[in-house]
Amino acid sequence: MRSILSLVLLMALAMVPITADASASADGKAHGPTVNDQTQLVSTIDELAKMFNSDQCGECHEEIFEQWKHSGKAHAFSTERVLQTWRTFIRQGLEKEQKKDWSGSHVNKMSLKSHCLWCHEPRIKYATDELVAEIIEKILTAAEDPDKAKREAAVSELSKLSLNCYGCHNMFAVKDGYWGNKPVVDAIYGPTGEVDQENHRDNVEGINQTLKSEYLTESKYCARCHHGCPDSVPFWQCRTLYTSYLENYKANTGGDKRCQDCHMPMDPEIEMASHRFPGVHDKQFFGDALDLNIEAEVSHFINNYENELTPALCLNVVLTSNSGHGLPNG
Repeated sequence: MRSILSLVLLMALAMVPITADASASADGKAHGPTVNDQTQLVSTIDELAKMFNSDQCGECHEEIFEQWKHSGKAHAFSTERVLQTWRTFIRQGLEKEQKKDWSGSHVNKMSLKSHCLWCHEPRIKYATDELVAEIIEKILTAAEDPDKAKREAAVSELSKLSLNCYGCHNMFAVKDGYWGNKPVVDAIYGPTGEVDQENHRDNVEGINQTLKSEYLTESKYCARCHHGCPDSVPFWQCRTLYTSYLENYKANTGGDKRCQDCHMPMDPEIEMASHRFPGVHDKQFFGDALDLNIEAEVSHFINNYENELTPALCLNVVLTSNSGHGLPNG
């Protein structure tokens, strides 16, 4: 009996997936991806923000740049909602977690890099461990410091970071590219690989070529951040926006739209996919995602304390989702 139990335990351990979070840096610490060439690492927020700066993209692709600049993705690092969520994750999760990860290292605040930061600021892979630790401390300052001036100063620094053009059109542009360091560093990837000759110029800092990536047009591309779990983890163990899309929309209803069809529709003015990325924050977009029908009937209820009838309404609410995934979600 004991041998059978031992065998079962060994099999169970063997089946536990090693997630993407276990990707180790060069010094052996398991807190997220780092570039292979350690000489490329930077140690300040300003240096990190300067790397692959998207401002140069806006010099030629003005309309798309403006759309992105006013989208949620351009401010994915420093909004109050994001900072408070990270603060809760650190204080209520990471700091109280005493278990060891697969490498034997204690889980600590630095795990925020592999859990959160790589999606909200992909350039974080070029940050030294010291800079990552500094960013995490600024996150805590911005979210909870009683001194308003310190909070505002921390937010101002963190607002220099964001999910920018290079993150989507290079780091995440090929399958498993971010974790495997596979994209060509000096390239911008597009769904066609064609160069916009009207806007093209040769003196773009750090970018020397345009390459094709059909992966950009797949819903699975969006899953890199809106799912986050590696392929080895079954969906039933990791319920996310992407699993809701696959199971509730595609499998159950036979839906055939991609994420991009709704969140990056063609913009007739620029004849390209919109980079506004509408979502729940867009009133019109969110309204179109739901049908709300309310039937009201005048009634009364007995107020036993006052011994009288109190006017009331009986409501029958029917809420129908037209979305390609569960609502609310993220």
